[in-house]
Amino acid sequence: MDVEEYARVHLAAGEDENTVIKNLAGRITEIKHSRAEYTEAFARAVVQEVKNTHGLTGDFFSFEPAGVKMGEFGVGSRGKGDFFAHRQIARIIGKTSASVGVDEMDDAGAVKAGGDYIVCTVDGMHSRLSDYPFLAGFHVTRATLRDLYVMGAKPVMLFPIST
Repeated sequence: MDVEEYARVHLAAGEDENTVIKNLAGRITEIKHSRAEYTEAFARAVVQEVKNTHGLTGDFFSFEPAGVKMGEFGVGSRGKGDFFAHRQIARIIGKTSASVGVDEMDDAGAVKAGGDYIVCTVDGMHSRLSDYPFLAGFHVTRATLRDLYVMGAKPVMLFPIST
């Protein structure tokens, strides 16, 4: 659950701050089975963060809406959308001679060329930072580099794409 989005939507709808905190704490408890004191303090902090960041402007805070919310499809979070996307990529590409290919359901691939491996990885947003594209891009880059390093690869290029 995107707790910031929950608070943002309900506060924007004019709901009382204490009601939003109480309801958000209830949702967190329902999902995480945490102690009530913790979830209320957490919900209160989320609401405060949303209030503090409301109305910020500039390139750092602007983005072109994609028309879908982060949790609705689950791509990049091993949700049903991520598995769907990987299966479709594997179906379209088919079996290849790659050492690590799309049929492994991985974000990375490896092919052998001239005795060396060339590794490429693609990643999406893995966080609730859809309202902060610059920070989201940082986390996507970090995840991509992590995938390369885990495979023992040396990164030589980043190719950012903005959609």
